[in-house]
Amino acid sequence: MQNSTLDSSFVNRLKQILASRYGKGLQIRQLMDLSELQSDEDAFTRGRDLHVPIKVNGSYLGTAVVPSADDLNQEKRQGVTQLIRMVLEPAMYKWYLDQRESNLMEISKANLNLENVHLFAEEMPSIDELLKEDNDTAQSRGLDLISHLIHLEGRSETTNKKVALQLHEMTGRWAFVPFNDIKGQLHSSFDICKLGAMTIFIENVESLNAAEQELLMDYLSEDHLSDEPLVITSTNLKADELQQVEALGANLRDELSVNCFEVDRAPLSTQGLKEVLELFFMKDAPENA
Repeated sequence: MQNSTLDSSFVNRLKQILASRYGKGLQIRQLMDLSELQSDEDAFTRGRDLHVPIKVNGSYLGTAVVPSADDLNQEKRQGVTQLIRMVLEPAMYKWYLDQRESNLMEISKANLNLENVHLFAEEMPSIDELLKEDNDTAQSRGLDLISHLIHLEGRSETTNKKVALQLHEMTGRWAFVPFNDIKGQLHSSFDICKLGAMTIFIENVESLNAAEQELLMDYLSEDHLSDEPLVITSTNLKADELQQVEALGANLRDELSVNCFEVDRAPLSTQGLKEVLELFFMKDAPENA
């Protein structure tokens, strides 16, 4: 079965930020001994090193290790942990979904009984192998968007998130962050702009309160540079159902309808999905003179 690759640009960017902000390095290893975990979410210390497990869809794919982190206070440790997960979890989650899709296709071709097949072998590829640069990803990175808002409509939250991650990867953004994780730090459009070229993912957009809707509309009402955040919203509601949600402001409903992508009608293959997303949301590349 074929192994997908993990985009190394996000890892390299993360290493640069950790070095400049905290003076620390970064290693990524496979997580071999799950008994060392204190809980599903906690980072832990081994010797002088900080270990941050990377959990994706219920499976542990690896652990990020920050050597000699014992001199960091609790606040900085939390900052390092949050930063690592903010960058690595979406990249590894996309790899997980791609790998699972590939393996299911191979199993289907071989007419194997799914009850007797593990989609991930006991000997998983090493993280170093996954970090090999993918040429197709490198060529597609940095595509310009026609809008800084993309709304995904689909019945499956998992599929919506997969499409969001595909868009995130195609545009070469360095971090994928759930809105709920950072909304407490955002009080104005300027606060959002300062986050830089990241992706902000808002699941179940119909659940936003009035203040959150106003903040989002303030940001969307302005023109933005390519190195400012992309906002991806999603919902399980159909377009006509979303229009009936009175708690959602009319102006925001209009923005969502204009920038809507129907996930359930998209191609199932990764390449087909990528081509459709480029057609819908990416600017045409300028022709060479």
